[in-house]
Amino acid sequence: MTAYPVSNLLPREVVPGIHWLGACSDSGAWPGRAGKDVRHEHLSCYVIIGSERTLLVDTGHFSIWKSFHEQLEQALDGRTLDYVFPTHQEIPHAGNLGRLMRAYPNATVVGDTREYHLYFPEIETVRLQRSAAGQRFDLGDREFITLAPVWFDLSGTMWGYDTGVKALFSADGLGYYHEHSPDVCGLLPSETPSDAVVFGILRFALPFVGMKYHDTSGGVSQFRDLTRRHPVSMICSAHGAPQAGAEQIEITERAIGVVEENQISISGPGVVRR
Repeated sequence: MTAYPVSNLLPREVVPGIHWLGACSDSGAWPGRAGKDVRHEHLSCYVIIGSERTLLVDTGHFSIWKSFHEQLEQALDGRTLDYVFPTHQEIPHAGNLGRLMRAYPNATVVGDTREYHLYFPEIETVRLQRSAAGQRFDLGDREFITLAPVWFDLSGTMWGYDTGVKALFSADGLGYYHEHSPDVCGLLPSETPSDAVVFGILRFALPFVGMKYHDTSGGVSQFRDLTRRHPVSMICSAHGAPQAGAEQIEITERAIGVVEENQISISGPGVVRR
């Protein structure tokens, strides 16, 4: 059993200029899980292809580097990689950063890069461009905007926004699991059998189980304010398939509805508001 299965459906250009890459994490291949209910969790990355420049959101889990690099090259289709935007420091999001910077020597890392020189000392510091929330990167016919996250995964989490198709890149937030059939990997929500999508365990506050004890309910209004300022037609979560149109509305509203019902949201790791 493969711990990180890669779908042969990926990469996919899900909307003009945005390609979906990555794999899944299969909990059934984890130690001690034999005979237990298992699920897959998406490990999704996205390439934005602008008319002049390109940007990769997250780097792929280091265990799938060969397949991931092949996906990336297929999506780039002869173009080079200009920017890499790791949403935060965890392995599925930044694990291949060193390899990517070797493979694409003219690429620049953007986002909250303040710790990456410690994880990847081989990367020249001039290639680590720390970006404040609201910074815009011109890709030609579209811009990528760095955003302060509503829900943090780690202290270095940032979200992003593509002006070309109004896509929100929400790091760990607003994803979902699916049942462990590899046939479902690489499918969009509209293509996935309804009994294979686990909507009841939406990733609005994972991986911090203790967040259920935190009253930080302002995050719901923060999220709705963010989407008023940056209208969203697609959610691109690192732990879900891309969600657009009615799917995006349903999945997002279920997620923030659970947050609102339980008065849970995350405005910073370990922050309790009373």
